[in-house]
Amino acid sequence: MTDTDWKEEAGMGAEPPVPESPVIPPVAEGTEPGAGELPQQGVPAEPVQESPAGQLDGPDMGRSAAVSHICEDLGMGGKSIKYAPLSMIETLQEAAYHQMQEQVSQQTTEAAATQLPDAQEQALDEYPMPDPALTQDDLEKCGYLDGDLLPLSKERAYELMERDLTVYIVQEGENPEMAFDTADLDAHDGIFAVSREEWEQSPDFHEKVLERQDRQLEREQAFLSHEGNCFAIYQVSKDDPQNVRFMNLDWLQSHNLSVERSNYDLIYTAPLDGSGSTMEQLERLYEQFNLQKPVDFHSPSMSVSDIVAIKQNGQVSCHYCDSVGFTQVQGFLPENSLRNAEMTVEDDYGMIDGIINNGPKEPTVAQLEQQARSGQPISLMDLAAAVHREEREKKKSVMEQLKSQPKTEHKKTAQKKSAEREL
Repeated sequence: MTDTDWKEEAGMGAEPPVPESPVIPPVAEGTEPGAGELPQQGVPAEPVQESPAGQLDGPDMGRSAAVSHICEDLGMGGKSIKYAPLSMIETLQEAAYHQMQEQVSQQTTEAAATQLPDAQEQALDEYPMPDPALTQDDLEKCGYLDGDLLPLSKERAYELMERDLTVYIVQEGENPEMAFDTADLDAHDGIFAVSREEWEQSPDFHEKVLERQDRQLEREQAFLSHEGNCFAIYQVSKDDPQNVRFMNLDWLQSHNLSVERSNYDLIYTAPLDGSGSTMEQLERLYEQFNLQKPVDFHSPSMSVSDIVAIKQNGQVSCHYCDSVGFTQVQGFLPENSLRNAEMTVEDDYGMIDGIINNGPKEPTVAQLEQQARSGQPISLMDLAAAVHREEREKKKSVMEQLKSQPKTEHKKTAQKKSAEREL
């Protein structure tokens, strides 16, 4: 039956031509067409629209009617509508799944670019300046080339003077003069300075050194990402429930204990000076951190149970300071440096895999079924994807499961040796 036949049977007659500016008669508020009534002439029928939730408005409309309406709206014609075979539906679901995976992969790449700490902006441990906004170059621009003073801004000069540190007034071309009170600070608009020796003995300097311990992962990532040769020193944490501090490897093995990163704090990082083999570098560092410790190293001297990580030519190796010499240990630091950066931003520690997986978690089949039972709408594509994931997990080979199991290590029993390291 054509549209004209249907309208004639309903007594409507032929459709009048549409005026250039149709006038829509007002409809009384609260009134609706009765059952079986047609819309008023000149008032277009409401098209079926998609709601924000992804469902068609008009829940009473049957599936065939909705599909017919969509096809007619797209000019496909009602005669072209046929039920698709199940194989075609599965193919479409598989294609939609792969498309979804590509979108997730793209979002992951974008998230990694925005969430991962920028290795270029990170640096190894630096000397804590009294005023981070200034450097030695600022003093040199004023003509002062000696390294016994450190630059200060006026604001920072007020703060250190209140803490009983001696503040100096720096004028270009003249020797620095000591400021006796805040009036002297008020009268000078240039750069101020503080004695390096006095600064290094102040509580403020010690506090800035200790603040490093609050940035363990960031500093470790800076070490692993550093382009040049460098080193990192780890010491057993103050919270040492197993009492492994100053114990050699033989003692650890006799007590079935292993060297774990979680039991250590990153104490110090710096560039590696000089050349030589790894063992030569280790012996040089042992001597330095016992006899000539840097002024910003405020921890116990290097001793038994410390870990020294060496990065040379892009390769990282970790070494246990033993009773005699150093012993290389495996697995103390992750092989993939991205892992540490990921741990700082990942919201699911079960997904530490070198890829940022933050964001909505993919629902399981059980979760979707529970959602359907509670009367909430679910996506068939989500359900198909969930079934696909779980079936894929079930098909894991026995060999892969065996490979994922940790290997059993046979511990050797040895007598406890002296904790003192022999030079």
